Amino acid sequence: MAPPDTRGVDAPTVHVDLDVVRENARAVCARFDGRVVGVTKAVTGDPAVARAMLDGGVDGVGDSRILNLSRLAEHVDAERTLLVSSLRDRDRVVTAADRSLHSEVAVLEAVATAARERGVEHDVLVMVDTGDRREGVLPEDLRPTLHRAVELDGVRVVGVGTNVGCFGGVLPTAASMGEFVSLVEESEAALGRRFPVISGGSSVTLPLVEAGTLPDRVNELRVGEAILLGTDVTRDRTVPYLRNDAFTLRAEVIECKRKPSTPAGPRGRDVDGDRPGFEDRGVRERAIVAVGEQDVVTDELVPLADGVEVVGASSDHTVCDITDATARITVGDTLSFRPGYRALVQAFTSEYVGRTYHGGTPSAGEAATER
Repeated sequence: MAPPDTRGVDAPTVHVDLDVVRENARAVCARFDGRVVGVTKAVTGDPAVARAMLDGGVDGVGDSRILNLSRLAEHVDAERTLLVSSLRDRDRVVTAADRSLHSEVAVLEAVATAARERGVEHDVLVMVDTGDRREGVLPEDLRPTLHRAVELDGVRVVGVGTNVGCFGGVLPTAASMGEFVSLVEESEAALGRRFPVISGGSSVTLPLVEAGTLPDRVNELRVGEAILLGTDVTRDRTVPYLRNDAFTLRAEVIECKRKPSTPAGPRGRDVDGDRPGFEDRGVRERAIVAVGEQDVVTDELVPLADGVEVVGASSDHTVCDITDATARITVGDTLSFRPGYRALVQAFTSEYVGRTYHGGTPSAGEAATER
């Protein structure tokens, strides 16, 4: 743990340690004998972060937003995978991405048409729902979907993928991944072809890699959270061989006062429509920092200063109890926090949160990403 940061950075700001991102990417790639796609959606396709992932050994970058992939195309020379496709995006898919993931025949047909009109061939993966109930065709529909996909001029079916954990919280097992591979191989036998890529999930799949129980045919993972934060929220774990200090949120202290720990007067709902509860701890020393729910998921902020505790927030203020802080905190100081995954996503999305970098700096053309 560390004392409060008093260097007076613009607040609020996310500080990005690109060396840590690079180190985490290298550690993931060293453990997985296959392709790793570095997913940048939590950092809105930040080119500096993408380059750090690539420097660490990932084989390409992936994102769920075409806007992010377009930004990456301008600044990063690497294979780009679109994780979410739609009918309306069919034209932009083939210009912003080299590959895309699909679960609807109608979207595949539209993308194939757009690719033919541009005289290109676009790579696609067909996604299978293996239980999480987010995107993917049901297992019994994989064979006919692949049959139609391989007939389409303009797209090249390079593989089959699956995703778990993100919606239903389903955890992949050696057995379930074995069933997934068997399903793919049955379809390959029926179609008389072998697909070069079987994409087997995300950070949540890493424990199977660590245990050596992931089927050999699974030769690609799409990893974002573990590389960025060193965590796996679906399994509620910190990945032991990864670092979790790549991102630090810094915000200015705008008020320090001793106040009762419970509100006074008739109470309704707070700004979020909730009825918050408060423990009566007597009069406590409070610090307010200039960042709130509009900018970050404050429930996921872990203070880095010893003895500081987040007790609540509104849209643009976060209240911290600093009674037990080991260092003196005053107005104008900067408090630092470690963000969780959702907090990181919202901080990078907010136009009110700036960015600073260590271990590499954005090029002049990327100035728009530094707010």
